[in-house]
Amino acid sequence: MSLYSELSFSALDQKARAVFGDHVVVKALAQQAGLHGLPRYVSEYLIAKYVKPDTWRDDLAKVQAKTKDLLPDLDHREFVKERLLRTGELVIIDNIEARIDLRGGQRWARVPAIQDERVRVASALSEQNPGLLLGGLWGTAKVKYAPEADNDNPNELVSFTPFQVGPPDVAGYRAKRSEFTTDEWIELMLQSAGYAPAAFPERRIRMLLLARLIALVERNVNLIELGPRQTGKTFLLRNVSPRVFTISGGKATPANLFVNLSTRAVGILGTRKVVVFDEIAHTSFGDEDATLSTLKDFMESGQFSRGAKSFATDASLVFAGNLDVDGNQPDPRYRHLFEPLPDELVDSAFLDRIHGYIPGWEMPKITPAALSQGVGFVTDYFGEVLAKMRQDDFQLKARELGMAVGMTRRDQVAVERLSSGLLKLIYPDGKATDDELREVVALASELRQRVHNQLTEIAPGEFKPRLIGYAGLTEHTAGDLQSASRDMLPKEDRLNREAIVGAVTALAVVMRDTGPAGGDLILIQASAFAGAPGVNVTGLHGNVLSDSVRTAYNIVRTRFRDF
Repeated sequence: MSLYSELSFSALDQKARAVFGDHVVVKALAQQAGLHGLPRYVSEYLIAKYVKPDTWRDDLAKVQAKTKDLLPDLDHREFVKERLLRTGELVIIDNIEARIDLRGGQRWARVPAIQDERVRVASALSEQNPGLLLGGLWGTAKVKYAPEADNDNPNELVSFTPFQVGPPDVAGYRAKRSEFTTDEWIELMLQSAGYAPAAFPERRIRMLLLARLIALVERNVNLIELGPRQTGKTFLLRNVSPRVFTISGGKATPANLFVNLSTRAVGILGTRKVVVFDEIAHTSFGDEDATLSTLKDFMESGQFSRGAKSFATDASLVFAGNLDVDGNQPDPRYRHLFEPLPDELVDSAFLDRIHGYIPGWEMPKITPAALSQGVGFVTDYFGEVLAKMRQDDFQLKARELGMAVGMTRRDQVAVERLSSGLLKLIYPDGKATDDELREVVALASELRQRVHNQLTEIAPGEFKPRLIGYAGLTEHTAGDLQSASRDMLPKEDRLNREAIVGAVTALAVVMRDTGPAGGDLILIQASAFAGAPGVNVTGLHGNVLSDSVRTAYNIVRTRFRDF
């Protein structure tokens, strides 16, 4: 019996299959396949290629058996190496990455299954599979043990069959968008991303989920999402495309991010389209000053310099981490929403280069019921289409609405890039109505507004309240921005226009373990009592401030005629 007659499918599922054919897959089948150890884009590729609707049970069993046989468990690596030594060759499923050694005139492959980073590669293989040199590919690899050719490096990659689709027909993908309503297309995008649309009925949540994909579809976008645990902040990106690289709470250095000056190998910013800093609170930066300085330059210009050379790349950055919540809003104990970041990142120059802040506290936790069961794009195809659409520019579309007065150039760039990414995701054919365009630009503006509002808390002397949005937008509707939207102009403060005995506003330096980390406005109140010497500072300001005020008072008291 055919797969499509055994399972229940919605009208949208049937339409997606009729319009896109082999480019879609039943997501429930991919989840049940039991292809453990493989990224989703690989398992769905195997199902789409080898599992046919009329013989799906037998076909799936064959794929499962082959995967189990050829994909070694991590704790079986020594058995795998023993088999290679005993038989002289080995066929495995693995994530193979190649690199060029110009000094030695050699091509080397990294084969994790045998823990060998110096596996010889024939030139024909790297030419036939350029993806091996661009961050690596999953596929079926044959490794030969040939110590007679090179005793120091006895292993050789003799054949490789990649698990990937051919170059996608992006023009056809765009043209078929017209077959769907906007609501249908958003649901199809969610199902393709692995989400069950029924679990996220609110339009806003659906839009925020799609915003997670902006980094893959738009060049040089810098995003951050902080929120509760188990909301899938990075699961989607790391599983949708091999062009995404995730740093999970480790150390980021100039060598692995930019260029290794010893080997001259370009780092991950030059070989991947998206770099995700997961568990950002636990990420450390080797050679901190140099790394962050270079990273800030890259976030601004898309270029970085190492040694005597400069490099340009269109990689996007995503910073993700945990944030405590109270209900569906951030915990009120936070003075600003960048507090969970490492101290070295709470720097206004760095944070102002972040284009958008996705409110992770609004995202529901991912449960089994939230996972897609219907028909969606094969993940590998989906990821390749989105990556190809980086070449498109929809920023002019966003500019049609005009921008609010007072926005900085960085504000405008942020809103335009975020809007362009959302338009590519939802309206890849460019056909958005005026209301739909306003919806997209309003969300993009909100993401940037959230960044700016935190900067007004971190560095109030430099960043003043202002509304970010298209011309005519009056406020943002997000819960954490509503009160701020009503107060975009500084409140009139009596202390700023007349002298009041016993009170003064001051700019204080905010200190962290590593030193100064910003500034804040404080109110200092003091009192003097008859018969008591000096003044007393009211409030819990600490000994340093109290002593400073008393010293200033004594200087004025003894030298008041000099003023």
